[in-house]
Amino acid sequence: MAGHALSSPQLMDEARIGLETLEQLIESHDVIFLGTDSRESRWLPTVIASSKKKLLLNAALGFDSYLVMRHGVHPDGDATKPSLGCYFCNDIVSPRDSLKDRTLDQMCTVTRPGLAPIAAATAVELLVAVLHSPQGKYVGAEKPSDGSVPMGYIPHQLRGFLNAFQNMVITGEAFDKCIACGSKVLDAYSADSLGLLEKACNSTAYLEELTGLNQLTEEADSLMIDLEDSDEDGDMI
Repeated sequence: MAGHALSSPQLMDEARIGLETLEQLIESHDVIFLGTDSRESRWLPTVIASSKKKLLLNAALGFDSYLVMRHGVHPDGDATKPSLGCYFCNDIVSPRDSLKDRTLDQMCTVTRPGLAPIAAATAVELLVAVLHSPQGKYVGAEKPSDGSVPMGYIPHQLRGFLNAFQNMVITGEAFDKCIACGSKVLDAYSADSLGLLEKACNSTAYLEELTGLNQLTEEADSLMIDLEDSDEDGDMI
């Protein structure tokens, strides 16, 4: 997993075997359901699915909230519409080891009893809606007005909150500096998949440097400093 150091030859061998197995599984299936229990464990399946243009449905649980989303799949050579984003498109930091120095109860997500079945059923219904669309896995998140979509509106993301029994429908575009579906990451994966995995595991800064997120963060920090200096100058009489 990204952020989990491959510190021995044995771990490297296990990573290579795991990568090959995961690639074969994703290649041999049309749809991937991703329901792992940590952020870093979702990274590699997202990269592989994006590279192979597979439809991936992601489900994530909190104590009384859940997220179900479909990752965008963009046709080759079609840049007329922005692609839908993936689970990592809103992130500005690389995955870290979120399991280190944690007890078992801290590693596992404790949820309300009905949450997992609700999220799972929502993911299945989202798949059914996508499969009935004439555009299939390439369908966007625009709301149809002419009844052309057999199963109705197909959202990008659904966020549910059991504490208020509410759902939010959210649409997010793909981020060109995304650490999972960005073009630089996919190019690096195509060139050397094991090398990409090794670097992402051993250095939490690698993906940020590869995609240019580190420069974006530095520019934002510099802008904040400039704004603070301007405020201080404005207070002077």
